[in-house]
Amino acid sequence: MKGTGFPPVVQVVGYSNSGKTTLICRLIPLLTQRGVLVGTLKHHAKALDLDRRGKDTWRHREAGARVVSISAENQSAVWYREPRSMEELLTHYAGLDVVLAEGFKEAGYPKLVVLREREHVSLLERLTNIRAVVSWFPDDHPSFPWYGIDEVEAVAEEVLSILREPTA
Repeated sequence: MKGTGFPPVVQVVGYSNSGKTTLICRLIPLLTQRGVLVGTLKHHAKALDLDRRGKDTWRHREAGARVVSISAENQSAVWYREPRSMEELLTHYAGLDVVLAEGFKEAGYPKLVVLREREHVSLLERLTNIRAVVSWFPDDHPSFPWYGIDEVEAVAEEVLSILREPTA
């Protein structure tokens, strides 16, 4: 999205255990080999606590800090006291070429829909901006390119195609 200050987003969506994470983990090295700087963003539907009780950062948060950060020799992390929108989180991805976002089904970015079961095809009727389907079963759809779950090279090309599109 031009003028947003963050890179293009390609969503990978589907029901739980459909293979979204596996697909993303297979796409990252293929895109990286092509010189694409990739970031990921995952939506988690339940409560999550990444900090450890009693540690300094946990104590900072418990004391009421709205944002807590930590930087170590091998990585850095930032915790917000409350959930953040996808767009707020994307501000951390400046300088990357693409963010592969797992989940966030309701967001309007280009989507790759991962389907494990035929019964899940109805998901296609509920989503917007579907660019392709990645499926565990053969099928055909008049509106979307349809890839097998192991056609990762072709799916990577689909992502690259999305990145080449002019932005509005």
